Amino acid sequence: MAQPELDSGYYLQHFNELLQFVSEHYQPVLTSDSRLFINDFSALNESARQLLVRMLNRKGLVFSDAELSYLEIGPAAPVLAELTARGFTAPLTSSDLADFWLRLTKDTLWQLLQLAKNEFAPAYWAALTASMAIKKSQTKPLLLGAALKLPVDWLTLIDKLPQRYVALQRQDALNYLYFLYFGRIEANLSLFTLRDLGIRQSGQFKQQFQPRFTEAPQALLAYQLAKAKPAIIELSKQLKKQPESAAQALSQWLNEVSSWPAAADNSSEDQALQLKRSEHCYLLGKLAEQYKLNDLAISFYQLSNGFPASERLARLYYLQEQSQDQLQEQAGLQNDPGRCQSYLQQLLADPSCDEEWLFAEDFYRRKFYPSGGVQRSQLTCLLHDAPIVGVDELYLGQAEQGLIGHYQAQGYTVFHGENNLWLALFGLWFWHELFEHQLSALHNPFERRPRNLASGGFYQQFAEVIEQKLQQLTAPNAASQLLAAITTHYGKANNLFYWHTELAEQLMPLLSFAPQNEDGSSALAPILRAMVQDFKRHSSGYPDLLLIKDQQLQFIEVKAPGDKIQRHQLARLLALNNAGFNARIEKLQWMVDPNRLYVVLDVETTGGKAGSDRVIEIGAVKVQAGEVLDTFSTLINPQRYIPSFITRLTGINSAMVANAPTFADIAAKLSEFLQAAVFVAHNSKFDYGFIRAEFTRLDIPFAMPQLCTVVNMRRYYPGLESYSLGKLCQHFDIKLSNHHRALDDATATVELLKMINARRQLS
Repeated sequence: MAQPELDSGYYLQHFNELLQFVSEHYQPVLTSDSRLFINDFSALNESARQLLVRMLNRKGLVFSDAELSYLEIGPAAPVLAELTARGFTAPLTSSDLADFWLRLTKDTLWQLLQLAKNEFAPAYWAALTASMAIKKSQTKPLLLGAALKLPVDWLTLIDKLPQRYVALQRQDALNYLYFLYFGRIEANLSLFTLRDLGIRQSGQFKQQFQPRFTEAPQALLAYQLAKAKPAIIELSKQLKKQPESAAQALSQWLNEVSSWPAAADNSSEDQALQLKRSEHCYLLGKLAEQYKLNDLAISFYQLSNGFPASERLARLYYLQEQSQDQLQEQAGLQNDPGRCQSYLQQLLADPSCDEEWLFAEDFYRRKFYPSGGVQRSQLTCLLHDAPIVGVDELYLGQAEQGLIGHYQAQGYTVFHGENNLWLALFGLWFWHELFEHQLSALHNPFERRPRNLASGGFYQQFAEVIEQKLQQLTAPNAASQLLAAITTHYGKANNLFYWHTELAEQLMPLLSFAPQNEDGSSALAPILRAMVQDFKRHSSGYPDLLLIKDQQLQFIEVKAPGDKIQRHQLARLLALNNAGFNARIEKLQWMVDPNRLYVVLDVETTGGKAGSDRVIEIGAVKVQAGEVLDTFSTLINPQRYIPSFITRLTGINSAMVANAPTFADIAAKLSEFLQAAVFVAHNSKFDYGFIRAEFTRLDIPFAMPQLCTVVNMRRYYPGLESYSLGKLCQHFDIKLSNHHRALDDATATVELLKMINARRQLS
């Protein structure tokens, strides 16, 4: 189906749609500048409005009339004159030069340099530019670097250019309008375009929208906080170039954030603003720590509520006290318990979240030993007590699949659920309140997730209904309600969870077999309640696997060798256990099965790039318990010329493969040969990549566990001069009579595999 075509005025149509929406929904919070922007824009003629919107949708703030040529608008000069008269554009000033240099073409830069040259006497110009090597053949960055060193009034010279330059004005008023519509400073209207092209769904949930702000001070503070985030990111970049300015710059930011007003009340809107304020203070605290400004970092963290700022604060308190204790010991003074200990006790007594409590308990036990010795925290216990499960090396790199196979062999139904399982249950159970209720916090047709979820405002807004729905989790018709929600809303795009064909198969037993508490409530209730009250913290970290057997549920977080369990994952495990579920970590240990089936494979190709080159020969050897079971060998017609350097290397020429089968001809037979085996090759990334690329061209999925003999020979036989196949065969006296022919190379690689497995089984 062909995409719809957009007429030349679609930019203006989209901008008018945005302005109309903002005018209808946000009159009480519009500033005088934003109102004036809307009024002045409406007073422009059609061409001026079209040109301005075109400029707004392009990168940068500086434009020349030469680059503003549009058939539907006509000559740009008179239109720019009207825009300048109305204050939407203006001649360049010194503050616009940075954007001007960024957008300048090399030809125009050379014109400016010639104009600059005319400003000086020839002898003085020659002396001035002697070390600059100003030549037209130089790259633009080198020419620009030279230009910026010249003592020239660039604005005067720019006025002498044949093209006229202007800079966009009133950006703050415009960004405020964008912010009211999108909830962020969005500098383009691409969402409208994607909607009109049929690529992006919009308005599928509701047609009537509530404004995100109803009071001007609240809206202005939110806008101020939205502008702060990119400013902090820019500060981070500047400090990398000028680290010596960190103390002064961050002190100024501390004064700035200290002036931001605290919450006026406990409304969800004010809580959302305080959450943003806390996030910014945390980012600034991290920057201060990065530049060893710990006192400033502490001040920022003290302004940031909750975790993870509380963790950084406790650690900095501890570092300060360690330094103070050393000084006191040197002076012969007695140490007093410091604020780190009392702060940790405060966190333990009233934690803001599970992660904060886990950190405080673990840190307190390790640093202050309350019972005279080191005690294990719950975090440590979960890791220490995790059972070890042996899983076949077939699943190297696919740890979850390995454990799925392990439990399926024991009769369990196993799903890879992770976060999406819980997000889907949450989204479907509260679908109406999240997406369809007239008061849900979707503020324009493009939003796909309520804006008040992160701050806890969603729970405040619908607390009574939410608690009723949590009680209904154990109702006789709960399963039918959930199934109805799945079938009714299946496929509707949202930013909470993704749809897939097994979703109902996973969610129905989760709802039906969840344990019940003594009061008759479902064990799902506290998990969903935590998500509703603090979605940002409780929307991730859920265990990898859901196991079902005999109407019993188990949740497993898979820890493969080398994996690190994050604190928020431990917090979710504790929450699930506290709710009544069986949830645990299981550590995997790779087993070397002596009866494992291997296919050692080698390919010869037309070149080195799997995406563009093709296979010309395959040789494969099937091995089990050190014995060769079968071989597979064939030339392949690559349906292209074989380069001469490949013929010199392999001895294979185009005539030899002219009547050979194509890869499509042998794909089924090769796939069968590879079935249930580990893919082994010398530099497996190369051979595996080519085989996978060939299957991909046929739209056939290809995935196998791999073992690379280069990597493993380096690991188990370190210190050799070379690990090329030829050198290894020479070193270990392995027969390799016809190097760079596929079956011969694969046969030699079998001997390396035997050597590797001998060492692996010993280890």
